Amino acid sequence: MSRLSHLTRPFSGPWGWLVLAVALQFVANGRWIIPQATWLAPIAWLVYLERSRTLRALAVAFALFVLVQFVVWRPIIPAPGLLYYLIAGVYAIVYFLPFALHRTVAARLTGFEATLVFPTAWVGIELVFHRWITPYGSWFSLAYTQTDFLPLLQLAAITGVAGISFLITWLAAVVAWSLDPERTGDQRRRAAAIYGLAFLCVLVFGQVRLGGHGSEGESVRVAGIVPSPELMAELETALAPVRRGEPVTVSELATISSIAERLNDDLFTRTIREARAGARLVAWSETAGRVMESDETVLLDRASRLAKAEGIDLVLAYGVWIPDGQPPFENKVVAVSATGEIAWEYQKANPIVGAESAFTGAGDGVVRRLETPYGAVGAVICHDLDFAPLLRQANREGIGLIVGPSADWPAITPLHANMAILRSIESGFSLLRPTSTGRSIATDTRGRTLASINYADDAMIAHVRALSVRTVYGAIGDLFAWLCLGIFIVLVGLAVVERRR
Repeated sequence: MSRLSHLTRPFSGPWGWLVLAVALQFVANGRWIIPQATWLAPIAWLVYLERSRTLRALAVAFALFVLVQFVVWRPIIPAPGLLYYLIAGVYAIVYFLPFALHRTVAARLTGFEATLVFPTAWVGIELVFHRWITPYGSWFSLAYTQTDFLPLLQLAAITGVAGISFLITWLAAVVAWSLDPERTGDQRRRAAAIYGLAFLCVLVFGQVRLGGHGSEGESVRVAGIVPSPELMAELETALAPVRRGEPVTVSELATISSIAERLNDDLFTRTIREARAGARLVAWSETAGRVMESDETVLLDRASRLAKAEGIDLVLAYGVWIPDGQPPFENKVVAVSATGEIAWEYQKANPIVGAESAFTGAGDGVVRRLETPYGAVGAVICHDLDFAPLLRQANREGIGLIVGPSADWPAITPLHANMAILRSIESGFSLLRPTSTGRSIATDTRGRTLASINYADDAMIAHVRALSVRTVYGAIGDLFAWLCLGIFIVLVGLAVVERRR
Protein backbone atom coordinates (compact mmCIF):
# COMPACT_ATOMS: atom_id res chain seq x y z
CA MET A 1 0.00 0.00 0.00
CA SER A 2 2.82 2.39 0.81
CA ARG A 3 4.31 1.83 -2.64
CA LEU A 4 0.91 2.51 -4.23
CA SER A 5 0.52 5.68 -2.20
CA HIS A 6 3.95 6.81 -3.33
CA LEU A 7 3.02 6.25 -6.98
CA THR A 8 -0.33 8.04 -6.74
CA ARG A 9 0.87 10.95 -4.58
CA PRO A 10 1.56 13.26 -7.57
CA PHE A 11 -2.11 12.91 -8.56
CA SER A 12 -3.55 13.78 -5.17
CA GLY A 13 -3.27 17.45 -6.13
CA PRO A 14 -3.82 19.24 -9.44
CA TRP A 15 -0.29 19.62 -10.79
CA GLY A 16 0.37 15.96 -11.49
CA TRP A 17 -2.79 15.92 -13.60
CA LEU A 18 -1.59 18.97 -15.52
CA VAL A 19 1.73 17.33 -16.34
CA LEU A 20 -0.10 14.19 -17.44
CA ALA A 21 -2.53 16.22 -19.55
CA VAL A 22 0.27 17.99 -21.41
CA ALA A 23 2.21 14.77 -22.00
CA LEU A 24 -0.86 12.95 -23.33
CA GLN A 25 -1.95 15.88 -25.49
CA PHE A 26 1.27 15.63 -27.51
CA VAL A 27 0.14 12.22 -28.78
CA ALA A 28 -3.65 12.67 -28.67
CA ASN A 29 -4.06 14.31 -32.08
CA GLY A 30 -2.03 15.89 -34.83
CA ARG A 31 1.47 14.85 -35.83
CA TRP A 32 1.84 11.93 -33.42
CA ILE A 33 -1.25 9.90 -32.59
CA ILE A 34 -1.61 7.17 -29.99
CA PRO A 35 -5.35 6.36 -30.10
CA GLN A 36 -5.53 5.55 -26.39
CA ALA A 37 -4.09 8.96 -25.53
CA THR A 38 -7.02 10.61 -27.30
CA TRP A 39 -9.32 9.09 -24.66
CA LEU A 40 -7.04 9.82 -21.72
CA ALA A 41 -5.86 13.39 -22.38
CA PRO A 42 -9.28 15.06 -21.83
CA ILE A 43 -9.63 13.19 -18.52
CA ALA A 44 -6.39 14.68 -17.21
CA TRP A 45 -7.31 18.20 -18.37
CA LEU A 46 -10.74 18.04 -16.71
CA VAL A 47 -9.45 16.66 -13.41
CA TYR A 48 -6.80 19.38 -13.27
CA LEU A 49 -9.37 22.10 -13.95
CA GLU A 50 -11.82 20.70 -11.39
CA ARG A 51 -9.13 20.54 -8.70
CA SER A 52 -7.77 24.00 -9.51
CA ARG A 53 -10.64 26.45 -9.42
CA THR A 54 -8.61 29.65 -9.83
CA LEU A 55 -8.48 31.77 -12.97
CA ARG A 56 -4.71 31.46 -12.84
CA ALA A 57 -4.98 27.69 -13.16
CA LEU A 58 -7.32 28.07 -16.12
CA ALA A 59 -4.89 30.48 -17.77
CA VAL A 60 -1.98 28.08 -17.23
CA ALA A 61 -3.95 25.22 -18.76
CA PHE A 62 -4.95 27.36 -21.73
CA ALA A 63 -1.39 28.54 -22.37
CA LEU A 64 0.00 25.00 -22.26
CA PHE A 65 -2.82 23.66 -24.45
CA VAL A 66 -2.06 26.31 -27.07
CA LEU A 67 1.67 25.60 -26.96
CA VAL A 68 1.07 21.90 -27.52
CA GLN A 69 -1.12 22.65 -30.55
CA PHE A 70 1.63 24.86 -31.98
CA VAL A 71 3.95 21.84 -31.87
CA VAL A 72 1.72 18.98 -32.99
CA TRP A 73 0.18 20.69 -36.02
CA ARG A 74 3.35 22.40 -37.28
CA PRO A 75 4.10 20.22 -40.31
CA ILE A 76 0.44 19.45 -41.00
CA ILE A 77 -1.04 22.92 -41.52
CA PRO A 78 0.49 24.19 -44.80
CA ALA A 79 0.96 27.82 -43.80
CA PRO A 80 4.17 29.87 -43.49
CA GLY A 81 5.46 31.88 -40.54
CA LEU A 82 3.00 33.84 -38.45
CA LEU A 83 0.05 32.63 -40.51
CA TYR A 84 0.65 29.12 -39.18
CA TYR A 85 0.54 30.32 -35.58
CA LEU A 86 -2.62 32.30 -36.30
CA ILE A 87 -4.41 29.26 -37.75
CA ALA A 88 -3.17 26.85 -35.07
CA GLY A 89 -3.99 29.41 -32.39
CA VAL A 90 -7.58 29.75 -33.58
CA TYR A 91 -8.01 25.96 -33.49
CA ALA A 92 -6.46 25.83 -30.02
CA ILE A 93 -8.85 28.48 -28.69
CA VAL A 94 -11.89 26.76 -30.20
CA TYR A 95 -10.98 23.35 -28.80
CA PHE A 96 -10.04 24.65 -25.36
CA LEU A 97 -13.39 26.41 -25.06
CA PRO A 98 -15.28 23.19 -24.09
CA PHE A 99 -12.85 22.71 -21.19
CA ALA A 100 -13.47 26.25 -19.98
CA LEU A 101 -17.24 25.88 -20.38
CA HIS A 102 -17.21 22.61 -18.46
CA ARG A 103 -15.32 24.26 -15.62
CA THR A 104 -17.89 27.07 -15.50
CA VAL A 105 -21.18 25.29 -16.20
CA ALA A 106 -20.73 21.78 -14.79
CA ALA A 107 -19.72 23.18 -11.40
CA ARG A 108 -23.25 24.64 -11.07
CA LEU A 109 -24.92 21.26 -11.64
CA THR A 110 -24.98 18.71 -8.86
CA GLY A 111 -26.24 15.58 -10.59
CA PHE A 112 -24.98 13.22 -13.27
CA GLU A 113 -26.25 15.68 -15.90
CA ALA A 114 -23.07 17.65 -15.22
CA THR A 115 -21.18 15.00 -17.20
CA LEU A 116 -23.04 16.04 -20.36
CA VAL A 117 -21.71 19.60 -20.36
CA PHE A 118 -18.28 18.79 -21.76
CA PRO A 119 -19.30 16.38 -24.57
CA THR A 120 -22.27 18.47 -25.73
CA ALA A 121 -20.17 21.64 -25.67
CA TRP A 122 -17.43 19.88 -27.64
CA VAL A 123 -19.78 18.53 -30.29
CA GLY A 124 -21.86 21.71 -30.52
CA ILE A 125 -18.88 24.03 -30.83
CA GLU A 126 -17.25 21.72 -33.37
CA LEU A 127 -20.45 21.71 -35.45
CA VAL A 128 -20.57 25.49 -35.61
CA PHE A 129 -16.82 25.81 -36.20
CA HIS A 130 -16.65 23.22 -38.97
CA ARG A 131 -19.84 24.33 -40.68
CA TRP A 132 -19.48 28.12 -40.70
CA ILE A 133 -16.08 29.29 -39.51
CA THR A 134 -13.11 27.21 -40.63
CA PRO A 135 -12.50 26.71 -44.37
CA TYR A 136 -10.58 23.49 -43.65
CA GLY A 137 -13.49 21.10 -43.20
CA SER A 138 -13.47 18.57 -40.38
CA TRP A 139 -9.77 18.63 -39.47
CA PHE A 140 -9.04 18.16 -35.73
CA SER A 141 -12.00 15.82 -35.14
CA LEU A 142 -11.15 13.23 -32.51
CA ALA A 143 -12.87 10.55 -34.60
CA TYR A 144 -9.95 10.51 -37.04
CA THR A 145 -7.63 9.22 -34.33
CA GLN A 146 -9.68 6.02 -33.96
CA THR A 147 -9.66 4.60 -37.49
CA ASP A 148 -8.26 1.24 -36.36
CA PHE A 149 -11.28 0.78 -34.07
CA LEU A 150 -13.80 -0.30 -36.72
CA PRO A 151 -16.69 -1.29 -34.41
CA LEU A 152 -16.62 2.21 -32.90
CA LEU A 153 -16.38 3.85 -36.33
CA GLN A 154 -19.68 2.31 -37.42
CA LEU A 155 -21.41 4.86 -35.19
CA ALA A 156 -20.58 7.41 -37.90
CA ALA A 157 -23.23 5.78 -40.11
CA ILE A 158 -25.78 7.25 -37.67
CA THR A 159 -24.20 10.33 -36.09
CA GLY A 160 -21.26 11.22 -38.30
CA VAL A 161 -17.98 11.92 -36.54
CA ALA A 162 -19.88 13.79 -33.80
CA GLY A 163 -20.99 10.59 -32.08
CA ILE A 164 -17.43 9.32 -31.78
CA SER A 165 -16.20 12.64 -30.41
CA PHE A 166 -19.13 12.58 -27.96
CA LEU A 167 -18.18 9.16 -26.59
CA ILE A 168 -14.54 10.16 -26.12
CA THR A 169 -15.31 13.43 -24.36
CA TRP A 170 -18.20 11.99 -22.33
CA LEU A 171 -15.85 9.38 -20.89
CA ALA A 172 -13.57 12.19 -19.74
CA ALA A 173 -16.43 13.99 -18.03
CA VAL A 174 -17.73 10.81 -16.37
CA VAL A 175 -14.30 9.88 -15.00
CA ALA A 176 -13.59 13.42 -13.78
CA TRP A 177 -17.04 13.57 -12.12
CA SER A 178 -16.48 10.19 -10.47
CA LEU A 179 -13.06 11.20 -9.13
CA ASP A 180 -14.61 14.06 -7.18
CA PRO A 181 -14.05 13.11 -3.49
CA GLU A 182 -17.64 14.10 -2.72
CA ARG A 183 -19.08 11.33 -4.89
CA THR A 184 -20.41 8.26 -3.12
CA GLY A 185 -19.64 4.73 -4.15
CA ASP A 186 -23.20 4.28 -5.45
CA GLN A 187 -22.91 7.41 -7.58
CA ARG A 188 -19.67 6.20 -9.09
CA ARG A 189 -21.08 2.77 -9.85
CA ARG A 190 -24.16 4.27 -11.49
CA ALA A 191 -21.99 6.57 -13.59
CA ALA A 192 -19.83 3.66 -14.71
CA ALA A 193 -22.92 1.58 -15.50
CA ILE A 194 -24.59 4.31 -17.57
CA TYR A 195 -21.51 5.05 -19.64
CA GLY A 196 -20.57 1.38 -19.90
CA LEU A 197 -24.02 0.43 -21.18
CA ALA A 198 -23.97 3.20 -23.79
CA PHE A 199 -20.49 2.21 -24.95
CA LEU A 200 -21.45 -1.47 -25.06
CA CYS A 201 -24.49 -0.68 -27.22
CA VAL A 202 -22.27 1.19 -29.65
CA LEU A 203 -19.81 -1.71 -29.89
CA VAL A 204 -22.58 -4.28 -30.35
CA PHE A 205 -24.08 -2.16 -33.12
CA GLY A 206 -20.65 -1.86 -34.73
CA GLN A 207 -19.97 -5.57 -34.62
CA VAL A 208 -23.40 -6.41 -36.03
CA ARG A 209 -22.92 -3.90 -38.83
CA LEU A 210 -19.48 -5.26 -39.66
CA GLY A 211 -20.80 -8.81 -39.67
CA GLY A 212 -23.90 -8.02 -41.70
CA HIS A 213 -24.38 -7.14 -45.32
CA GLY A 214 -21.57 -5.34 -47.11
CA SER A 215 -20.55 -7.78 -49.80
CA GLU A 216 -23.49 -7.24 -52.13
CA GLY A 217 -22.99 -6.44 -55.78
CA GLU A 218 -20.33 -7.31 -58.29
CA SER A 219 -16.71 -7.03 -57.18
CA VAL A 220 -14.64 -5.34 -59.87
CA ARG A 221 -10.95 -4.75 -60.28
CA VAL A 222 -9.94 -1.09 -60.18
CA ALA A 223 -6.60 0.65 -60.43
CA GLY A 224 -5.36 3.96 -59.05
CA ILE A 225 -2.37 5.43 -60.87
CA VAL A 226 0.02 8.10 -59.61
CA PRO A 227 2.38 10.15 -61.79
CA SER A 228 6.03 9.30 -62.25
CA PRO A 229 7.91 10.98 -59.36
CA GLU A 230 10.84 11.76 -61.65
CA LEU A 231 8.72 13.41 -64.34
CA MET A 232 6.66 15.28 -61.75
CA ALA A 233 9.83 16.63 -60.11
CA GLU A 234 11.09 17.76 -63.51
CA LEU A 235 7.80 19.51 -64.23
CA GLU A 236 7.68 21.23 -60.84
CA THR A 237 11.19 22.58 -61.40
CA ALA A 238 10.11 24.02 -64.74
CA LEU A 239 7.00 25.54 -63.13
CA ALA A 240 8.94 27.25 -60.33
CA PRO A 241 9.08 30.66 -62.10
CA VAL A 242 5.32 30.49 -62.68
CA ARG A 243 4.66 29.85 -58.99
CA ARG A 244 6.84 32.83 -58.12
CA GLY A 245 4.68 35.01 -60.37
CA GLU A 246 7.46 35.68 -62.86
CA PRO A 247 6.70 36.20 -66.57
CA VAL A 248 7.13 33.06 -68.67
CA THR A 249 9.17 33.14 -71.85
CA VAL A 250 8.24 31.30 -75.03
CA SER A 251 11.07 28.81 -74.52
CA GLU A 252 10.04 28.16 -70.90
CA LEU A 253 6.48 27.60 -72.05
CA ALA A 254 7.68 25.09 -74.63
CA THR A 255 9.73 23.27 -71.98
CA ILE A 256 6.75 23.02 -69.63
CA SER A 257 4.53 21.75 -72.43
CA SER A 258 7.10 19.13 -73.47
CA ILE A 259 7.52 17.76 -69.94
CA ALA A 260 3.75 17.68 -69.43
CA GLU A 261 3.35 15.72 -72.65
CA ARG A 262 5.85 13.10 -71.48
CA LEU A 263 4.11 12.95 -68.11
CA ASN A 264 0.75 12.33 -69.75
CA ASP A 265 2.20 9.78 -72.18
CA ASP A 266 3.50 7.78 -69.23
CA LEU A 267 0.12 7.92 -67.47
CA PHE A 268 -1.74 6.72 -70.56
CA THR A 269 0.77 3.91 -71.11
CA ARG A 270 0.25 2.62 -67.58
CA THR A 271 -3.51 3.06 -67.90
CA ILE A 272 -3.48 0.71 -70.89
CA ARG A 273 -1.33 -1.74 -68.93
CA GLU A 274 -3.84 -1.83 -66.05
CA ALA A 275 -6.78 -2.17 -68.43
CA ARG A 276 -5.20 -5.17 -70.10
CA ALA A 277 -4.44 -6.65 -66.67
CA GLY A 278 -8.17 -6.72 -65.96
CA ALA A 279 -9.07 -3.35 -64.42
CA ARG A 280 -12.63 -2.23 -65.20
CA LEU A 281 -11.99 1.28 -63.90
CA VAL A 282 -8.73 3.23 -63.86
CA ALA A 283 -8.33 6.50 -61.94
CA TRP A 284 -5.46 8.97 -61.75
CA SER A 285 -4.36 10.76 -58.59
CA GLU A 286 -4.97 14.49 -58.12
CA THR A 287 -3.53 16.59 -60.97
CA ALA A 288 -1.53 13.58 -62.13
CA GLY A 289 -1.93 14.80 -65.69
CA ARG A 290 -0.98 18.34 -66.69
CA VAL A 291 -2.07 20.22 -69.77
CA MET A 292 -2.26 23.70 -71.23
CA GLU A 293 -5.80 24.95 -71.79
CA SER A 294 -5.17 24.98 -75.53
CA ASP A 295 -4.26 21.27 -75.47
CA GLU A 296 -7.06 20.02 -73.19
CA THR A 297 -9.26 18.86 -76.06
CA VAL A 298 -6.41 16.73 -77.40
CA LEU A 299 -5.96 15.12 -73.97
CA LEU A 300 -9.66 14.31 -73.69
CA ASP A 301 -9.86 12.92 -77.23
CA ARG A 302 -6.99 10.60 -76.38
CA ALA A 303 -8.69 9.51 -73.16
CA SER A 304 -11.95 8.88 -75.00
CA ARG A 305 -10.30 6.69 -77.62
CA LEU A 306 -8.39 4.75 -74.96
CA ALA A 307 -11.48 4.10 -72.82
CA LYS A 308 -13.46 2.86 -75.82
CA ALA A 309 -10.65 0.72 -77.21
CA GLU A 310 -9.90 -0.94 -73.86
CA GLY A 311 -13.50 -1.07 -72.63
CA ILE A 312 -12.79 0.65 -69.32
CA ASP A 313 -14.24 3.51 -67.34
CA LEU A 314 -11.62 6.20 -66.86
CA VAL A 315 -11.52 8.81 -64.11
CA LEU A 316 -9.01 11.30 -65.40
CA ALA A 317 -7.57 13.70 -62.80
CA TYR A 318 -5.46 16.51 -64.19
CA GLY A 319 -4.54 20.15 -63.89
CA VAL A 320 -5.21 22.73 -66.58
CA TRP A 321 -2.89 25.71 -66.83
CA ILE A 322 -4.51 28.85 -68.25
CA PRO A 323 -1.55 31.21 -68.88
CA ASP A 324 -3.60 34.43 -68.91
CA GLY A 325 -6.45 33.20 -66.74
CA GLN A 326 -7.66 34.44 -63.39
CA PRO A 327 -7.30 32.08 -61.66
CA PRO A 328 -4.60 30.50 -63.81
CA PHE A 329 -5.19 26.85 -62.82
CA GLU A 330 -8.04 24.35 -62.83
CA ASN A 331 -7.96 21.19 -60.72
CA LYS A 332 -10.44 18.77 -62.22
CA VAL A 333 -11.65 15.24 -62.78
CA VAL A 334 -13.25 14.08 -66.02
CA ALA A 335 -15.18 10.81 -66.17
CA VAL A 336 -15.00 8.88 -69.43
CA SER A 337 -17.29 5.88 -69.88
CA ALA A 338 -16.32 2.58 -71.48
CA THR A 339 -18.13 3.74 -74.63
CA GLY A 340 -15.69 6.63 -74.96
CA GLU A 341 -18.28 9.23 -73.96
CA ILE A 342 -17.17 12.18 -71.82
CA ALA A 343 -19.75 11.81 -69.04
CA TRP A 344 -18.96 14.85 -66.90
CA GLU A 345 -16.27 16.98 -65.35
CA TYR A 346 -15.86 17.96 -61.73
CA GLN A 347 -13.66 20.77 -60.43
CA LYS A 348 -12.27 20.69 -56.91
CA ALA A 349 -14.93 22.30 -54.74
CA ASN A 350 -12.65 23.16 -51.81
CA PRO A 351 -9.17 24.27 -52.87
CA ILE A 352 -7.04 24.57 -49.73
CA VAL A 353 -7.39 28.14 -48.53
CA GLY A 354 -3.98 29.77 -48.74
CA ALA A 355 -2.07 26.92 -50.37
CA GLU A 356 -4.32 26.57 -53.44
CA SER A 357 -7.14 29.10 -53.39
CA ALA A 358 -5.02 31.96 -54.71
CA PHE A 359 -4.43 30.27 -58.06
CA THR A 360 -7.14 27.59 -58.32
CA GLY A 361 -10.82 28.23 -58.91
CA ALA A 362 -13.48 26.35 -56.93
CA GLY A 363 -16.03 24.08 -58.57
CA ASP A 364 -19.77 23.89 -57.88
CA GLY A 365 -19.52 21.01 -55.39
CA VAL A 366 -22.10 18.85 -57.18
CA VAL A 367 -21.18 15.15 -57.07
CA ARG A 368 -22.12 13.59 -60.41
CA ARG A 369 -22.98 9.98 -61.36
CA LEU A 370 -21.27 7.79 -63.92
CA GLU A 371 -23.55 4.85 -64.65
CA THR A 372 -21.67 1.58 -65.13
CA PRO A 373 -22.74 -2.09 -65.31
CA TYR A 374 -21.33 -2.62 -61.80
CA GLY A 375 -22.84 0.47 -60.12
CA ALA A 376 -22.83 4.25 -59.98
CA VAL A 377 -19.47 6.02 -59.70
CA GLY A 378 -18.81 9.58 -58.55
CA ALA A 379 -15.73 11.66 -57.79
CA VAL A 380 -14.44 14.41 -55.54
CA ILE A 381 -10.89 15.68 -55.14
CA CYS A 382 -8.63 15.34 -52.08
CA HIS A 383 -9.60 18.12 -49.61
CA ASP A 384 -13.26 17.70 -50.63
CA LEU A 385 -13.22 14.43 -48.67
CA ASP A 386 -12.77 16.48 -45.48
CA PHE A 387 -16.31 17.87 -45.88
CA ALA A 388 -18.96 15.37 -44.77
CA PRO A 389 -21.98 17.42 -45.97
CA LEU A 390 -20.59 17.44 -49.51
CA LEU A 391 -20.21 13.65 -49.54
CA ARG A 392 -23.76 13.10 -48.26
CA GLN A 393 -24.78 13.72 -51.87
CA ALA A 394 -23.37 10.30 -52.70
CA ASN A 395 -25.83 8.64 -50.32
CA ARG A 396 -28.79 10.62 -51.63
CA GLU A 397 -27.85 9.87 -55.25
CA GLY A 398 -27.16 6.18 -54.67
CA ILE A 399 -23.50 6.42 -55.69
CA GLY A 400 -21.72 3.23 -54.66
CA LEU A 401 -18.11 4.12 -55.47
CA ILE A 402 -16.45 7.46 -54.88
CA VAL A 403 -13.11 8.08 -56.53
CA GLY A 404 -11.12 10.65 -54.57
CA PRO A 405 -7.93 11.57 -56.45
CA SER A 406 -5.57 13.09 -53.90
CA ALA A 407 -2.11 14.55 -53.36
CA ASP A 408 -0.71 14.59 -49.82
CA TRP A 409 2.65 15.17 -48.16
CA PRO A 410 4.50 13.06 -45.57
CA ALA A 411 3.35 15.01 -42.51
CA ILE A 412 -0.34 14.25 -43.17
CA THR A 413 0.27 10.61 -44.07
CA PRO A 414 -1.60 8.45 -43.07
CA LEU A 415 -3.90 10.84 -41.17
CA HIS A 416 -5.49 12.36 -44.27
CA ALA A 417 -6.24 8.97 -45.80
CA ASN A 418 -7.73 7.81 -42.50
CA MET A 419 -10.03 10.83 -42.48
CA ALA A 420 -11.49 9.74 -45.81
CA ILE A 421 -12.45 6.36 -44.34
CA LEU A 422 -15.11 8.07 -42.22
CA ARG A 423 -16.80 9.45 -45.35
CA SER A 424 -17.26 5.87 -46.63
CA ILE A 425 -19.00 4.83 -43.42
CA GLU A 426 -21.11 7.98 -43.08
CA SER A 427 -22.49 7.92 -46.60
CA GLY A 428 -22.35 4.23 -47.51
CA PHE A 429 -19.98 4.10 -50.47
CA SER A 430 -16.78 2.28 -51.35
CA LEU A 431 -13.77 4.53 -51.79
CA LEU A 432 -10.87 4.52 -54.22
CA ARG A 433 -8.35 7.19 -53.23
CA PRO A 434 -5.27 7.17 -55.49
CA THR A 435 -2.76 9.49 -53.86
CA SER A 436 0.59 10.90 -54.86
CA THR A 437 3.18 11.48 -52.09
CA GLY A 438 0.87 9.94 -49.49
CA ARG A 439 -1.26 6.89 -48.72
CA SER A 440 -3.39 5.45 -51.51
CA ILE A 441 -6.31 3.49 -50.13
CA ALA A 442 -9.41 1.57 -51.14
CA THR A 443 -12.17 0.80 -48.63
CA ASP A 444 -15.61 -0.75 -48.55
CA THR A 445 -18.80 0.79 -47.18
CA ARG A 446 -17.86 -0.22 -43.61
CA GLY A 447 -14.45 1.44 -43.77
CA ARG A 448 -12.57 -1.85 -44.10
CA THR A 449 -9.33 -1.44 -46.01
CA LEU A 450 -9.28 -3.38 -49.28
CA ALA A 451 -5.93 -2.09 -50.48
CA SER A 452 -3.40 0.41 -49.20
CA ILE A 453 0.05 1.60 -50.14
CA ASN A 454 2.20 4.45 -48.87
CA TYR A 455 4.02 6.70 -51.34
CA ALA A 456 3.08 4.70 -54.42
CA ASP A 457 5.22 5.42 -57.46
CA ASP A 458 3.14 3.44 -59.95
CA ALA A 459 -0.31 1.97 -59.20
CA MET A 460 -2.56 0.48 -56.55
CA ILE A 461 -4.89 -2.40 -57.41
CA ALA A 462 -8.08 -3.26 -55.51
CA HIS A 463 -11.32 -5.20 -55.91
CA VAL A 464 -14.31 -3.09 -54.87
CA ARG A 465 -18.09 -3.12 -55.03
CA ALA A 466 -19.98 -0.07 -56.23
CA LEU A 467 -23.27 -0.69 -54.45
CA SER A 468 -24.57 2.19 -52.33
CA VAL A 469 -25.68 1.45 -48.75
CA ARG A 470 -28.29 3.77 -47.28
CA THR A 471 -27.25 5.21 -43.91
CA VAL A 472 -29.01 7.15 -41.18
CA TYR A 473 -26.37 9.88 -41.40
CA GLY A 474 -26.93 10.11 -45.14
CA ALA A 475 -30.60 10.86 -44.44
CA ILE A 476 -30.44 13.12 -41.36
CA GLY A 477 -26.96 14.60 -41.58
CA ASP A 478 -25.70 16.34 -38.45
CA LEU A 479 -28.93 16.01 -36.45
CA PHE A 480 -27.08 14.36 -33.55
CA ALA A 481 -24.65 17.28 -33.37
CA TRP A 482 -27.55 19.74 -33.41
CA LEU A 483 -29.20 17.82 -30.56
CA CYS A 484 -25.96 18.07 -28.58
CA LEU A 485 -25.89 21.81 -29.14
CA GLY A 486 -29.49 22.07 -27.95
CA ILE A 487 -28.78 19.97 -24.85
CA PHE A 488 -25.78 22.15 -24.03
CA ILE A 489 -27.93 25.28 -24.19
CA VAL A 490 -30.46 23.64 -21.85
CA LEU A 491 -27.66 22.71 -19.43
CA VAL A 492 -26.42 26.29 -19.43
CA GLY A 493 -29.96 27.39 -18.59
CA LEU A 494 -30.15 24.90 -15.71
CA ALA A 495 -26.80 26.13 -14.40
CA VAL A 496 -28.04 29.72 -14.44
CA VAL A 497 -31.18 28.71 -12.52
CA GLU A 498 -29.10 26.81 -9.95
CA ARG A 499 -26.84 29.80 -9.44
CA ARG A 500 -29.78 32.11 -8.73
CA ARG A 501 -31.27 29.81 -6.09
